[in-house]
Amino acid sequence: MESRKKPLLFAVFLLAVWALSCASSIKTGFDVDPSADLTRYKTFAWVGPGPLSKAKSGVNTVSFISPLDDQRIRSSVNRTLESLGYWLAVPPEVADMVVAYSVGSEDKIRVHQSPGMATTVYPYGGRYRYGGWHSTSNVSVQQYTEGTLSIELYDGKTEQAVWVGWASKRLSRSDDSQAVISEAVSKILKEFPSAPGR
Repeated sequence: MESRKKPLLFAVFLLAVWALSCASSIKTGFDVDPSADLTRYKTFAWVGPGPLSKAKSGVNTVSFISPLDDQRIRSSVNRTLESLGYWLAVPPEVADMVVAYSVGSEDKIRVHQSPGMATTVYPYGGRYRYGGWHSTSNVSVQQYTEGTLSIELYDGKTEQAVWVGWASKRLSRSDDSQAVISEAVSKILKEFPSAPGR
């Protein structure tokens, strides 16, 4: 009985490892203008009523944002910047920096090849006889969509970009949009410095 449980436990373990390896984490990065003095910014405003919808050029490229996700992104950015000590400027024209965002998605294909071993079994006089071992190759193909959110900060006077941060993630229909947006914005702006005096 105990020997039957071992293969089952091993199969469950392999399934758990596979599920964890398929979980998609958010990858982030940022770029900053080295000549920009980020310490002089205290207030921010939005560049306009909608996103700067951009996407990589290609046939399988989509760039669309729903009004609800637009609100989620703006609210999350506002909360995060305010937690860093920045204030939303009223009126917007007096803001030290201007915020914009862009979204995009791209269909991708991942091919994974793993080696394996196999043997052949021959019937032989009421018993079975094993043939030699030979190598095999298992190939799996996965199609997925990768989404990217970019947050861009511009100088309010010169209108020059001073800081750009981005996040990308493999998207799934089961993703909770609010949770993904909040996590992405938080991870992107984690690299942005706090307001002076904070």
